Amino acid sequence: MTAILSITTRHAAAELDIRRSQDVPEVLWSRVLAEWGTDGPDPAQHIYVPVERFLSQLDWLAPACRRHQMGIEWDTEARALVIAAQTQRSSRQVLAAAATSLDADEVQARLAGGRFSRVLKSFQVRDLGRLLSMPNGANFSVPGAGKTSVAYALYEAERLAKRVGRLLVVAPLSAFDSWIREAKDCFSIAPEVARYDGGAIPRQAEVCLVNYQRLAGSYGELSAWVRDAPSHVILDEAHRMKRGWTGEWGRASLNLAYFAVRRDVLSGTPAPQSFRDLEALFDFAWPGQARQILPPAVFERSPPADAAARVAIAITPYFVRTTKSELSLRAPKREVVQVPLEGLQRDIYKALRDQYAGQFPLSRRSRTDFAKMGEVVMYLLEAATNPALLPAGGSQYDDIAFRHPPLEIPSGSPLTDLLPNYAKYETPRKFVELAKFVKANSGAGRKTLIWTNFVRNIVVLEKLLARYRPAIIHGGIPSEVSQPNAPRTRETELSRFRTSPDCMVLIANPAATSEGVSLHRECHEAIYVDRTFNAGQYLQSIDRIHRLGMDPEVETRIRFLVTDDTIDQVVDRRIAEKVERLGEVLSDADVSTMSLPDDEDYGPAIDTDEDLVALFSHLRGES
Repeated sequence: MTAILSITTRHAAAELDIRRSQDVPEVLWSRVLAEWGTDGPDPAQHIYVPVERFLSQLDWLAPACRRHQMGIEWDTEARALVIAAQTQRSSRQVLAAAATSLDADEVQARLAGGRFSRVLKSFQVRDLGRLLSMPNGANFSVPGAGKTSVAYALYEAERLAKRVGRLLVVAPLSAFDSWIREAKDCFSIAPEVARYDGGAIPRQAEVCLVNYQRLAGSYGELSAWVRDAPSHVILDEAHRMKRGWTGEWGRASLNLAYFAVRRDVLSGTPAPQSFRDLEALFDFAWPGQARQILPPAVFERSPPADAAARVAIAITPYFVRTTKSELSLRAPKREVVQVPLEGLQRDIYKALRDQYAGQFPLSRRSRTDFAKMGEVVMYLLEAATNPALLPAGGSQYDDIAFRHPPLEIPSGSPLTDLLPNYAKYETPRKFVELAKFVKANSGAGRKTLIWTNFVRNIVVLEKLLARYRPAIIHGGIPSEVSQPNAPRTRETELSRFRTSPDCMVLIANPAATSEGVSLHRECHEAIYVDRTFNAGQYLQSIDRIHRLGMDPEVETRIRFLVTDDTIDQVVDRRIAEKVERLGEVLSDADVSTMSLPDDEDYGPAIDTDEDLVALFSHLRGES
């Protein structure tokens, strides 16, 4: 009797079931356990292996089976997974060796006879032609360049080629509105779009929208939908899953990749914090192959000076990008408004900074203690913006970009006396300056978008600016997807800001609003009350009011309120450095000009070693 390994698919768990016959030699089974692990009901005979682990560690199996004269029995789906993985590897190698693209006529031919009716811009046709020449791809065009329209055209072309029959889009809740609206605008007969909120997906749904959190929580149902018919899976704002296998959202996305016929990632900011952010994105588009795509410099603790150039060369065959200048928009005016640190706020900030200055030695351990240092960053940002936030402190809602407990004030600290009196005697200077700008904008009939990371700032500003009937969006304002009958939802607040002549202000939290929302037709003034080290969130938020479809002659103005001699200035410098590096990776000089007004997660408040170095320098009082 021939020794047999039986390999079958466990659908609900995204695993393979591997069993040995009694004739399989121990030496071979020991190799199986060494390569794939011992999880399962009986490791001596029977194990369960995650699909991604099995496919990434498969090359040894065929030679070993030949050597031991052993056979393999596959079920249909397991065999298909292996064949698809081998085909994908070969196609990626071909793509890397010789990049090709369809011209405009060939693109039109691929869409002929279908439902896609929108007339695309020339740069969108160019990007679509390149993507159609790839089995999987990445669209890293700037926010506002029409990536959703290109994605729908790509799906329709693949559907007409009978390669796929349905589309799953994983996106932030804030992007759902765009996908639903674009489906109506892009197709002569719109596909049925369902917003997944748990339970069964409607039978008639051709396009299913799900957010990253729901994907992780309902992976079994959604992966079954993808497996049940040839499916195209798109990750929108794909930087949301940059943690990859180490994060819940990344793990669900990467597992799902193995069951999709085609995979695409969309992000205007694919590497907002470090080169390493790219690994998860390329591992989704090309499962298990990111480390073959990216140069070794990406994974070094201190990448060399030319790392950005190396990354740019390595990833060029795999993505398309439309730059800001290609949109032919009038460049926005950017202004840093220097706010003096004075009065009681100055005393509070100095006392807080002194409290932390000697607490964190520059040891390797403290450099990696991102959680603790993230709390310090948030306390300093609160003190630089509105010290009244500090005594209550803490985060209120699950989907904001950071979580930190209330500030603990040591016994005898000057803060004990300073903080309780702040709100009685002083209005934050940033709020005073903000109110002046809002009044001037409103008087000129211009609506204002206000960004702040602190939910309690939103609550305070809603009252301070009540005469302008502000709309607000933060983690405590539900989406219609989660609470369709709520009296106040993100969708209704956005609609009020867009349509009501009395609503002159939108106060928003970047974590809840910076992606997927378009306000470029209604608003051309944005003011940042505060910013964190999260460069991706910042870049995304800028393009809410400056994107394709706006009047190219309209002037857009963006102001940054920066308190002198505080962490605000450290954040300002670090964002500029990150944006410049991202521009090098994408070979796009436009990105660099987006960070400052002149030549100068779901993420954490502090995200890289370089952020820590800048923070420590600030605590020591160094310029």
